[in-house]
Parts: sequence; C-alpha cells; structure tokens
Amino acid sequence: MTAVDSILTTVVDATTEIRAELATYRDKVDTENPTGDTQVAADQWIDDLLFERFRELDAVGSFVSEERPDAIDVGDGYSVAIDPLDGSSNLEPNSTTGTILGIYDAPLPASGRELVASAYVLYGSYTTMTVARDDTVERLVIQGGEVVDTDPVSMPSDPGICGVAGQTSDWDDALRTYVDELRETYKLRYSGAMVADVEQLLTYGGLLAYPPAPSQPDGILRLQFESNPIAHIVEAAGGRSSDGHGSVLDCDPKELHQCVPTYFGTPALVDELETRL
Repeated sequence: MTAVDSILTTVVDATTEIRAELATYRDKVDTENPTGDTQVAADQWIDDLLFERFRELDAVGSFVSEERPDAIDVGDGYSVAIDPLDGSSNLEPNSTTGTILGIYDAPLPASGRELVASAYVLYGSYTTMTVARDDTVERLVIQGGEVVDTDPVSMPSDPGICGVAGQTSDWDDALRTYVDELRETYKLRYSGAMVADVEQLLTYGGLLAYPPAPSQPDGILRLQFESNPIAHIVEAAGGRSSDGHGSVLDCDPKELHQCVPTYFGTPALVDELETRL
C-alpha cells in the first residue's frame, strides 16, 4: 500500500462511524471556526476523529483543518487538509453532507499544483468517495467501511445543471445575465453542500459558481480545504475551474484560511464565464 493509499483508506474506514453518528452530533454549538462560521457538534467531532487516525500514519506529516486555526505537525510526510463536514448546515434539515480531503506534497498553505490526490466523501442515499490522482477520477461506493464498487468519472459535455451560491442581489451583473441565459437550457441546482452540487456537476455537466459578495469579497470557499481539492478533481475529470481569471490551482496561496471566488464546470461554460467577468 502506498502512502497516498493509506490516507485514502483511513477515510474509507472512518465513513461508517461518521455516518452512524451524524444524527448524534447534529446540533449547533456556541463556537465558530477560524473564518467565523458557526459550528455544529459534528464539525468538531469528525475533525477530532480524523485527526486521531491521521496522526498515526507515517504518510502524514501535517494535519490542517477548516476547524483549526493552525497546522499541526505530526511527523514526516504529506500535508493533509480537510473540511470535516462540508454542508454542516444541512444536518438540521437532514440533507446531504460530506467530507473534503486534499493531500499536498508541500507545507500549507500551498498551491493546488502541489496536490498529489484529492477526494470528497458524500453521505447521500448511500456513501461514495470520489478520488482524483494521477490525472484520473474514480467514484468509490462504500458499504460497511469497504469499497464495494468503482466507476470512472469524466465531465459530461451536454447541458446539465447550473448552481450559484448566495443571494441574487449580491451577484455581479455579468454573472446574473449569464445565469439568466443558462436557465433557458440548464436545470437549477444548489443544495447548500458543495460536495452534493459537485457530484451533480460530474454526473450531468454544467456550471457551479461560488462568487464574491459585498459581505464576502473573496468568496465563501477556502482555497486549501475546498477550492483546491475540488478543482483538482474537476480538472482531472476533464472540466475546468476558475477564480474568474484562470485555474483555481494556480491561485497564489497567501494564508491558511484564505478564501477565493470559485467556479467549476464544463470547459466551454467556464471559458465563457471568464470572458463575461
């Protein structure tokens, strides 16, 4: 088993326990993460669970989480960055959530080009983990902490879904006009959990936008924990990512909890979006 395999297998092993305990840890707690989001108990519990498991691996040298202010050195190896529970606000209405993982061959913060593998787990009708490594993407079906099926993943080119985060009134005029045009052909999708929307994107094609807003001029997604790993997956599947100007993977990493405007989709749609913006 390679070092990367050991990290991915650790996440697969943890999925059964995580899924079984989500209801137990669904309530909000009186704390915030480093970027000011109100936490739910599951954010902290999953973060602690994965930290304890990763720190035992020789493959992991540094553990970094959306829920912790700083990186934690645990040995010599890869830097592992996680969003323990993407879409944690979806727990209360019992909607889809997930976990995002980036494995970097560099100290964090780092460029997305330093990713050697990335993955997201989806706790949906059943549990899957979508993994990008070596320029390929696979979707693993997980039951009882074991992989029971795998499928290759590639970005469809046909018209599919369109989803945009935030309030319409906060969108740039050019983005609003473009989305209005896409609505004539594309189905609108936005769930509140990026992993669920990305899964729809990789299944049906289309465009997802997480733009800046007056209250969040740098966007809502964290570069190290969300934008980079998902961009790595989308691009390996044949899609495109963008910060509005170029690939998210080329964004300059300035600090650990940095946010960036982020767009994912089929290449033609993202190309056109950049032209409009």
